[in-house]
Amino acid sequence: MMNTGYKFLRPIVLLMAIAAPLSCDKDDYGAPDKDKYIYDIPQTNLDADVVAGAYYSNYKSAVNQAKSPEEPLLGYYKTSDDGVMDTHISWADQAALDFFIFNWDASADDKSLIDLFNSSRTEESRVKYVLRYNTSHLKVTNDEPLQSESKYKQMLSEFIDEISVMMASETYYKLPDGRPVLIMTPANLSSSALLSIDYSKVIPSLKADMRDFFGLDLYIIGEMTTGWVAPVNYADHQVYSFDAVSLRDWKTRSYDVFFGYFSFLDINWDNWKTTLAKREVDFVPCIYPSYNDRVNTPTSYYYTFSEDGDTGDFVNFCNVAKRNIGSRNIVLMNSWNDWVYGTNLEPSTLKETRFLEETRSQFKL
Repeated sequence: MMNTGYKFLRPIVLLMAIAAPLSCDKDDYGAPDKDKYIYDIPQTNLDADVVAGAYYSNYKSAVNQAKSPEEPLLGYYKTSDDGVMDTHISWADQAALDFFIFNWDASADDKSLIDLFNSSRTEESRVKYVLRYNTSHLKVTNDEPLQSESKYKQMLSEFIDEISVMMASETYYKLPDGRPVLIMTPANLSSSALLSIDYSKVIPSLKADMRDFFGLDLYIIGEMTTGWVAPVNYADHQVYSFDAVSLRDWKTRSYDVFFGYFSFLDINWDNWKTTLAKREVDFVPCIYPSYNDRVNTPTSYYYTFSEDGDTGDFVNFCNVAKRNIGSRNIVLMNSWNDWVYGTNLEPSTLKETRFLEETRSQFKL
């Protein structure tokens, strides 16, 4: 039996002996250089001020104490409470914010928020506002897309009747060359609605109509509602139809990205900026002042930072943004006051006004 077994094994042994010299050690290919992927983010200084905007949450009922990782310095407020908007404007000026981002889906609440902002703002106030136009309220479908006559007229009527008036006002933010900024979302259409909007048709038509009717030359930022996906994974019209593109969400469940969060982000954003620039589209970084998902989901693997009120990670985020900023020098912050995820730039009892001061320090000369 032993001889038979040996005869059976001998060809295998010979093959292994022949193959051994041909096998390759990992060093023959070159092991990954971790320094290319995990590295410190240096302090980055620009030669011009950054245009900084922050997403604003409208609380029609009080901020939920049970779901908020931090306690607002103003207490668990409603946006309409006396003094709330006045204080928000004052704090935004302290941070040298250029604009709040107000959601627009043509609801009465959206209009009331803008009225409240305008009535609370003084001539000395710096901060203005920008609309985030959400196409979901138009109820476009693959069969009746936004570029169809009926749906496009519905959207255009909102711009003619209401949005154009807002954009012409002194409280609406415009770039130094006079172009009103508009954020349009979602640029990344769901798989079930891929044909519901052809941005390569809608955006040029909207810009031409606003220019012809009102002399307004819109600067439109297309908002991707999720991060980490590379531009090559989107259809061209979802990326290259806009003046700029921003990716709003940078949560992650990947441990590798958790470990090298800011350097991985830097690599991703460099790819976006480089790819967009080839087609003369700006990249607009979107950063979190902080993040804490553990109150709502104690087992969450999302990257959590600044939960102790320290500004160190926020500074890293600011510097990643400055390293990858587009030609218009715009950075968005998610958010001013999203208390559910602790992404608030607005002061809390934990942070106080440190993050406001750091924002001004990082983004203004």
